[in-house]
Amino acid sequence: MTRATVIWFVAAVVTGAVAAGLHLLRSEVGGAHDAPALAVAAWLVTGLTSVLLYRGMMTAATEQDEAERRRSAARTGLDRESAADAPGAAR
Repeated sequence: MTRATVIWFVAAVVTGAVAAGLHLLRSEVGGAHDAPALAVAAWLVTGLTSVLLYRGMMTAATEQDEAERRRSAARTGLDRESAADAPGAAR
């Protein structure tokens, strides 16, 4: 995992914890606060968390694809540039 992937996942964890706290405030355990602004904020932060998690997974998948492309190029004796120019190579 590269630094970019870790940053996306850490950001998702932090916003997830904030979202959990906001939802907890809205629950019976947290005092059942029913302010509309709190509900909107809780769901917006939950949505942001899902976007960050999705972006982290896509970043990790891209990095995995790039690593596989490099391994494949090394096995066939091609350098990176000729592997990228090969038919069917992802751009």
